[in-house]
Amino acid sequence: MAQSLECVEPGSVIAGWDFSTGGVKCLVFDLKGRVLEEVRLPTDVWTGENGDVAELNLMQLEGQARASVRAIVARLRDAGHLDRWVAGGISATHHTAGRIDRQHVQVRRAICWNDQTLARYREQGEARLGGRDRVRELIGGPWADRYSLSHLVKDEDADYLDPEAWRRTYRILAHGPLAAGYLTGNFDVTSVSSAASTGIMDLRTGQWRREMLGALESAEHQDLAWEQLPRIIDHYEPIGRLADHVALEVGIDPASGPIVFPTSDDQQAGLVGGGAVDDGQVAVILGNSAVVNSSSTQLPQGDDLDVMRLNWGPYLWMRCYTNGAQFLDTVVGADPDWGRLEQAGRAAAPGVGGTLVMPFSKSEPSLGIRRPHTEWFPARPASEGDAYRAALEAIAYLIRLGVDAHRKAGQSITRITVSGGIARSDLMCEILASVLDCRLERLESDEGPALGAAVTALAALESHRRRQRGSDEPFTVADAVAVLVKFAQPVEPNPAWTETYREGLRSFVGRLGNLRQRQAKDS
Repeated sequence: MAQSLECVEPGSVIAGWDFSTGGVKCLVFDLKGRVLEEVRLPTDVWTGENGDVAELNLMQLEGQARASVRAIVARLRDAGHLDRWVAGGISATHHTAGRIDRQHVQVRRAICWNDQTLARYREQGEARLGGRDRVRELIGGPWADRYSLSHLVKDEDADYLDPEAWRRTYRILAHGPLAAGYLTGNFDVTSVSSAASTGIMDLRTGQWRREMLGALESAEHQDLAWEQLPRIIDHYEPIGRLADHVALEVGIDPASGPIVFPTSDDQQAGLVGGGAVDDGQVAVILGNSAVVNSSSTQLPQGDDLDVMRLNWGPYLWMRCYTNGAQFLDTVVGADPDWGRLEQAGRAAAPGVGGTLVMPFSKSEPSLGIRRPHTEWFPARPASEGDAYRAALEAIAYLIRLGVDAHRKAGQSITRITVSGGIARSDLMCEILASVLDCRLERLESDEGPALGAAVTALAALESHRRRQRGSDEPFTVADAVAVLVKFAQPVEPNPAWTETYREGLRSFVGRLGNLRQRQAKDS
């Protein structure tokens, strides 16, 4: 049975930041899980001349952090809630990481999770270590292309990064700890969740594994990188209050401003915001990426899933597809009329008369798709409703493959929740439930990562205050989920659609296999 809050006052409000490559959100929740105020800011990602890189300017990130505080403080002050703001949590993209100097100025932009240039650098580094089995021996799981250790291998390319930049670097930090640093002034710590996204942390111990830096060719670079890694801290240990200069700018007493707690990568935050914190619970997050996450006290069997670690101990099992909303946007265009699309898509027949699309506007390494490839069979429908529905069905087939991979890796699934921007679509949720052939638990909030960040901050704040009062009884993340995460009406499979989608899934898997073979042969 979930514990009740003892040390956090009932009227308190908690902020959840969501720093993504698509935008930044700061949402403030009351203790009933309702959004009281919100701020949304754009993000510009540099994609290079060929569109194959993805990098985030850290000066932009600093501006987003400060601007989000200015804007949310103004809204809270106007609404009379400012003196109730006690804490904040941060979600930020997994694997995105950059370099700063001692003045916290950018040395190198943050390379993002969806950068398409990283595969060969991961392969080079993995070969230096002795192969995939040696990596698993060192850190307990696989090293995926997008892990930030791949960035360090790329940094050794003098045509990419000035060699002197290695010596100018003070910290190598992931997206979340960077944002937390710009908010609090503390750039010297990271969370287990963020460190797990690097490929350098041992998933079993929650500590850095220096041997993984053997992926770098230069011994000097290995030594520098080791000194530039931040300290990994417990998730109940505060990072700090808002920095003095940030608090004074917005008229908050620095001594009593909100406390910022250790960050979540967006996969942990999405899992928590989806209410999936126990073994057997799966969270599907349909955002820019499309993700299937679960947690377990055990490592998964095999190498079909990425593995990270949650701040509070269990392992996070993940299948992350780059091609979520990033693919859907290529079909529906910029700023579509979503209401009209929903009506047109629902009017289309399930399976759209046998139409299929390979939805790979970006590469998809987890499926062996090494290059972008979008292809319609037999052809792209002329009707926008047919094309929209076929695109949703393709994403649902990807999710089904991810859920099946979790089962194959040893997860006994008891519940699946769905959240994220695409989950606002009733049609998408009904399609997905029918493809999975099981009930989906839908959340009242579609802001999974921001809500998850607020949940972890509430758990940390209550536990921190209990410790200050001499109590060792923790208030767990599961306890905080019971306070803030609310479920809406579940979505059941449509029995009139399920057989069509069984056939559609078989065709999709067949087309996928053919594409994988063609790309392997071409390479």
